[in-house]
Amino acid sequence: MNKKLFLCALALISTMYANEAEQDISQADVDSQNNISQYAGQKDFKTVEDFFDEFANDNNINYGETLNGRAFYISKAAAIAKETDADFAKALQNAYEKAILNLQGEFVKDVYGRISVEKINSYNQDNSTNAQVFEPTQKGGIISQIFDKIGQLAGASLDKALMDLGINPEGLTEEKKKVLFKEKFVSKQITTALGRMSGLVPVKTFVSRTGSGNYEVGVIGVVSDKTRQIARDMQFRRKPNIKGNGKNIKELLPDNDKGYLNEYGMRLVYNEKGEPVILSYGNWGFLPTSNDSYMLDRMHQMAQDAASQKADAAIIEFINTIISFNREQETGEEVERAIKQTIDLYSGQTQEVESSPKEIVDKVMQSIKSKASGNLRGIRTLKRWSYKDENGIQRVGVVRVYSYSNYENATKSIAPIGQNSKKSSSSKKETRESKTVNSIDDF
Repeated sequence: MNKKLFLCALALISTMYANEAEQDISQADVDSQNNISQYAGQKDFKTVEDFFDEFANDNNINYGETLNGRAFYISKAAAIAKETDADFAKALQNAYEKAILNLQGEFVKDVYGRISVEKINSYNQDNSTNAQVFEPTQKGGIISQIFDKIGQLAGASLDKALMDLGINPEGLTEEKKKVLFKEKFVSKQITTALGRMSGLVPVKTFVSRTGSGNYEVGVIGVVSDKTRQIARDMQFRRKPNIKGNGKNIKELLPDNDKGYLNEYGMRLVYNEKGEPVILSYGNWGFLPTSNDSYMLDRMHQMAQDAASQKADAAIIEFINTIISFNREQETGEEVERAIKQTIDLYSGQTQEVESSPKEIVDKVMQSIKSKASGNLRGIRTLKRWSYKDENGIQRVGVVRVYSYSNYENATKSIAPIGQNSKKSSSSKKETRESKTVNSIDDF
């Protein structure tokens, strides 16, 4: 049995008997898990799609395809603000969260999705002898009404009265239309899904620009037997069944505060005890417009609190999330051959024009909703950072970390019910990518 088959078999056994035995993983797997996201610094310009293609080529994967018990998904979302905007940091964080929601939607659609399709083709044709002959305007009919209105009214009141008769007051013309041929083909596809998921791990995040200069956040995520097992262990507050030699997780963090601008959401790594550890990055910001030091401190604290909440939410979503997905798309085409007659109501002259408009139908409505809840015990703050970028925006963030050791320590400090216990106390236009901390063999 070769190494890959051995590892796959080992992962399957651990999933089936998670509570009965520890799973030993090779040192190479632990090292690759911790090394895939080493901070790469500033890159030459690449689009989000370039990053996606590069990752797939380097790791020989196809997005959405399940191989060796794992499947990778990609998603991106646009930031509504540019780098000079006071809300740029917030816009990037929001774009990341939209991209994650899209990733969740793609997963639940693949696993639980149902699709219904309806196609309709309708047409009508008039080949009558008088098909292109219009009925004459009745004498004493609408024309006499128009001149009667002109005699009675003026200004805006006259315009409204004429419009009530179906007449454009600017040109005082009457239009008639006869449709000689019309065909409409419409295809409707409705995709719905509702399901529960856990173990979605963002492997890499990228911040880049489109050709028009707008910023996008791209995310590559993975779901595997191993990540689902880790999420289940966290959900049921069990000691993880993984043993290996990792490294101090602080060594996996960016080298300086500016490096944290590239980090969004959670990462799965292994610490020096061999435990799986969840790192989660929260990123927020504000424009320091006040000269009042107290107000600046409050703005800084509020931004840090928001970043912490974002980081905690990413951990909880990893453990257990309920996703609903709905997408309706209508496509098709419409062809029409019509003749239009225009009558000048002053002179009585008529003009006839034939038209053959062709239209493509393309309408989409999509909604994705997610709901997650969980216990925050075992989550600690590992790092707080602050960095003012070249545009004067104060970027603020935190790194939150979950490990079973943290959970166990917090649990021991809680006294049983009924007993008393003591309480213890951007920058230039550039493309960026998150720090690499994993290889795909670790999922």
